[in-house]
Amino acid sequence: MKNHILFVDDERSILSSIKRAFRKTPLNILTTDSVEEALELIESKTISVLVSDYTMPGSTGADLLEKAKAIRPEMTRIILSGNGDQEATVESINRGAASRFLAKPWDDAQLINEITDAVSEWKKRVFLDTEKNLLNHTSFLEIVDGKISAKSAENYALAYFGFHDFERIQDRIGRVKIVEFMKHIVPASMNVDACVALGALDTHRYCALVSLSESCVDVESEVRELVDQFPLSTEFDDQKIKFSYDIGFVAVDSVNTTASSLLEKSITAYRHSCDLNGQTVIEYKACMDERKNSLNALENGLDAALSDNEFVLYYQPKINANDGSVHGAEALIRWNSKELGLVQPNDFIPIIERDKAIIDVGQWVLGEAAQQWMSWYGVLDENSTVSVNVSPKQLQDNTFIKRLETVLTETGIKASNLELEITESLMMEDIWKTISMLKDIKSLGVMLSIDDFGTGYSSLSHLSLMPVDLLKIDRSFISPMSESKESRNLVNNLIRMGHDLGVEIVAEGVEDENQLNILKEYGCDFIQGYYYSPPVPAEEFTKLVGQFEVSRVESELVGFRAAG
Repeated sequence: MKNHILFVDDERSILSSIKRAFRKTPLNILTTDSVEEALELIESKTISVLVSDYTMPGSTGADLLEKAKAIRPEMTRIILSGNGDQEATVESINRGAASRFLAKPWDDAQLINEITDAVSEWKKRVFLDTEKNLLNHTSFLEIVDGKISAKSAENYALAYFGFHDFERIQDRIGRVKIVEFMKHIVPASMNVDACVALGALDTHRYCALVSLSESCVDVESEVRELVDQFPLSTEFDDQKIKFSYDIGFVAVDSVNTTASSLLEKSITAYRHSCDLNGQTVIEYKACMDERKNSLNALENGLDAALSDNEFVLYYQPKINANDGSVHGAEALIRWNSKELGLVQPNDFIPIIERDKAIIDVGQWVLGEAAQQWMSWYGVLDENSTVSVNVSPKQLQDNTFIKRLETVLTETGIKASNLELEITESLMMEDIWKTISMLKDIKSLGVMLSIDDFGTGYSSLSHLSLMPVDLLKIDRSFISPMSESKESRNLVNNLIRMGHDLGVEIVAEGVEDENQLNILKEYGCDFIQGYYYSPPVPAEEFTKLVGQFEVSRVESELVGFRAAG
């Protein structure tokens, strides 16, 4: 973004003198004797410093500066006039139209120094990184407002993009260096001329105003062309870091809109992109506002959900495949909102994970599940377990082991009766760090299982090093077993492999008797799914356990009588 200094004076001889004074400087000087032409230049070019005479035909320098301020609020505005105009220029300074007054006649060296200082001040005020023309939040919005409100407004799109999985990047380089990392990522020379302005809006997201070509029929491709200038990996702080971007954009379809409204819409599209796998470009659509409003309602309600005791746990039984008894249960969180009713975890878990509320909510789940299990079984049942899903953010928290110890101490549950379910994808982040962390948990005696096994492409060579007790075969492998020989072979091999590694196998998502019989034939240890029961509230689970116990005893009696 090339910046210019604009001098406005109705005397051409003065403008010629100014040009001669700045001829040997690196500053880009524009001159005009017309207020109308000055405003057109301010609309069409990046003017960092405007210097105007006070007395102009049909107008005043103060009027010009006020109009210029409306177009480019970030611009430095100076009055250059004779001593007789000082009273009027002081008034314009007091009104906020001008930042300083320079007197005629001037000394060339002094004038050059004053303008150079003004440009430096402008850069410090406007840019986060002057070398790469990376604007700060405020100045970016000011420049966008000026561009889209100009009479000669072009076709624009506002793109909003940031690092996918930012938390992982921040953990590697540290919070202190994240701003430097953002500046480091920006290409030294943008090869896309369409980038009118580029800003850094927070610690991991950029925003760009893109000028669309007159023949543009695919806005997405022009936005992608811009973002493609940014790298997908870099060397920073003696580390090689790989990443991708989530990208949202909105096309500017009216000169009456504002930078803030465009930014809000591009952020809405960006959030849709965040739900995907990175490097995905999503355009804002009006229908997205409905989802945004829904998310806002969820976020507002979640602020007090924990303190207002609105979270509840449901329990889904895990059935011993050999005798049909209840081996344990998985505790699953639900949100019973006073305003929204019962909210499913897929709708609110991503929100609390995003703002790290998952750490406190996850702690509540651990404590509540352990306490409930103690009220059912106490210390009498050595084999039964209650399992709890643990978020990667919980495990990345340095206080997690202490938090886990607190749950064991305060509830009195035996460590071997508590099972933590870890997603397989977590292992792929940092395999050795994961193994170390799992060993710390296992040292407490807590059971460990790998959830959704088979979907995360984990290394089997590393699996043998992990101190896990169970593998949960994902439901996506269970569902097609009845119709697919390949699926049956895959499940059979997973069960055999697990047993060879000395771990037990849980099949989740079992829905019919045919699936159950196949799993029994393959030697699966435990069954979980709607065939036996969906997740139910604690009071219903109590009745459910009683029914299973009666059913199991009756089955054993029938077998005993048949044998007799």
